Amino acid sequence: MKVKVIGIGNPLASDDAIGLHVAHRLLKMSLPDNVEVIAAESAGPSILESITGADKAVLVDAVVGGSAPGTVHRLSLDDIQTGRCKIRSLHEIDLSDLLRIGQLTRPESFPKKLVILGIEVADTRRYRQGLSNAVRNAIPQIVRAVLNEVTSELASGR
Repeated sequence: MKVKVIGIGNPLASDDAIGLHVAHRLLKMSLPDNVEVIAAESAGPSILESITGADKAVLVDAVVGGSAPGTVHRLSLDDIQTGRCKIRSLHEIDLSDLLRIGQLTRPESFPKKLVILGIEVADTRRYRQGLSNAVRNAIPQIVRAVLNEVTSELASGR
């Protein structure tokens, strides 16, 4: 089973960069051979290429859902389409729309399982580097959530 973890974010937009920070932390870890980690500074069409061929994709991105900053939400594509949480889209195209397009146009290569780990953000001002304290302090919890997603698939053999 091929699992791809994609951390999405803009490094020049404060908390929006959380996905990149998580991806960089994961890239320093020893992960199983069937797990690929990608740091994506764009949530544009390249995301569809990144998840192609995965049995499971775990996307890590900033969200606005009304919870305390640093809260980790485990979301499905349906959750973000129905408005449970809004992916904080500072990217070229709304991530939920992009994923739905990929699911409809490339069903044979779209991951059978898609999980979005959305991190509630406090600050996404452009041209400001660095995470807010609440979001930075959540990185270990987010990394554990990603590892749980990866290891649950490996343990079940699915």
